Amino acid sequence: MSFAAVAPGESIRKSGDTFATGVMVMLLLNLIQRLIGLLRGLGFCHFLSDVELGQWALVNSFLMIGVPIAVLGLPGSFGRFVETFRSRNQLGDYFRRVLAASACGLTIACTAILIVPQQFSWLLFRETTSYGLVVWCVVTLIGLTVYSFVHELVASVREMRAVSLMQFTQSVVFGVVGLSVLSVRPSWGMLLPSFTIACLFATLPGLVVLLRSYRYEFRRTANAGQFDGRALWARILPYAVALWVMNLLSNLFEVSDRYMLLHLIPGAEQVGQAMVGQYHCGRILPNLLTSIALMLGGVLLPYISADWEAGQPQRIAARLRQIMQSVSIGFTLLAIAGMCVAPLLFHYGFHNRYQQAEAILPISMTQAIWVSLFIVAQSYLLCIERGKRLAALMVTGLLLNLVLNWWLIQQLGLFGAVLATSTANLFTLLLLLWQMSRHGCSLGWGTLALCLTPLSVAAGPVVATITLLIIVAIAGRTSWLLSPNDRQQIDSAILPKLERLGIRLRTLWP
Repeated sequence: MSFAAVAPGESIRKSGDTFATGVMVMLLLNLIQRLIGLLRGLGFCHFLSDVELGQWALVNSFLMIGVPIAVLGLPGSFGRFVETFRSRNQLGDYFRRVLAASACGLTIACTAILIVPQQFSWLLFRETTSYGLVVWCVVTLIGLTVYSFVHELVASVREMRAVSLMQFTQSVVFGVVGLSVLSVRPSWGMLLPSFTIACLFATLPGLVVLLRSYRYEFRRTANAGQFDGRALWARILPYAVALWVMNLLSNLFEVSDRYMLLHLIPGAEQVGQAMVGQYHCGRILPNLLTSIALMLGGVLLPYISADWEAGQPQRIAARLRQIMQSVSIGFTLLAIAGMCVAPLLFHYGFHNRYQQAEAILPISMTQAIWVSLFIVAQSYLLCIERGKRLAALMVTGLLLNLVLNWWLIQQLGLFGAVLATSTANLFTLLLLLWQMSRHGCSLGWGTLALCLTPLSVAAGPVVATITLLIIVAIAGRTSWLLSPNDRQQIDSAILPKLERLGIRLRTLWP
């Protein structure tokens, strides 16, 4: 039904895309987007030195931390509570309050940075920079915050085609504009306005969908006078605060090793920045995996929240088990492929300027797969509103990460940072699976075994390939890893597509 023909006072419920449609659209556009992102990353490495690449990586780290801090984590509650307040015809009241609070938080954060620019520069780069660069960091923070707010809102109403289009637009525009300006003026500072432009352009598809199909739902409804603002904050604040803490911890987990490299590596600040640049280059291929997982996790939460509201916890457990198993096996395959092409990439694409980045690639791939599994699995604790427990286990993992980085960076340098972060990520993933089991979502020993499979990736592509073949044989001939129903569902999903390509098989399993 077209919403343009519905009266403003009428109750409207648009269901969004189905889970299968959302995931398929996401994967199709994500494949192209990741290829563009890969080319963009390779281009940045080509035009920038390792020092300048390290400076850009540090700004990226700041943006990753700064956005959730600035908006107090409130937009993150959209995925969990939009459906709740839509069912009560109170979506408009909920949205306006979150928007006002987020705008206040962003204003305070930007003002604080502009008041103390020198302290901000030293913390970010271990040296002072021009005031103009600080201002552009603030402008970019605002642009990314606007994009993230709209992105979360569009995802919460399950318009996954629009979500995919937003992400695709951001990636394409940033790649085109960023590489164009670097070809004329190879300076990392030129990437700040490029990224800001990309975020604002990518926001437009989401705004179009929201205004076209949901504008009446954001208006105050007939029973708005009965709306209890205190009850709203009492409901969403514990979740939002826990999510804010969790996002902060997650982002600190992601960027702490970079800042510890910057400040713990002996020598001038350029030495630390160059080491961060090597680390950033070594993360280009692994980041493809985590970016797919982030998109998948964002798609997953609204759907399992709908299952939870419908009283179907068994469906949630089955869905999560299948996705976790698929991510572990699929990402291990992608990691093997990435390690096979990496020597050509580093030799011909980077002219052997990033040899340390190439050396850490296998363990970086392992780390990325574990991070991806955590991103997917954490959706369950968020769904059942156990954000405090999720934050508590992340604090434990972060403390372990900091301690290991402090020790291993001084002993092993860049390799020590990657080893420390990988160990802490595995520990945190195992804690998460344990907490999920305690709260009614046991994924089984088979899923746990598959989650440990990426350990073979750290030993190189040959060992990882042999390990994966053994796992496929075990999964096809026993019920230790996959049940007969799991194998049947995988066959039903994949075999018809292979048959359309002219490949006819009775089963995928040996």
